[in-house]
Amino acid sequence: MSAGNQAFGNREIMDLKAAANYLGVSRSHLSHILAGKVAGVPTIPHVRAGRRALIRRVVIDQWLLEQEHGVATSMAQ
Repeated sequence: MSAGNQAFGNREIMDLKAAANYLGVSRSHLSHILAGKVAGVPTIPHVRAGRRALIRRVVIDQWLLEQEHGVATSMAQ
């Protein structure tokens, strides 16, 4: 893991840019996921601080596990 990856990978709370890097997607795509605009993809739980989206790393990890195991979420139903 590079030093850059460690910096955002160890943060408890990430902004949109760091979370997008963590997931390996563009900021635009992650923004669409958070807004519920990606068909078949449930939103990732997050909070808004003004215009900034803040996402806990553990929430992203849990969300990924749920998607891998096909667990239905309230947003997907």
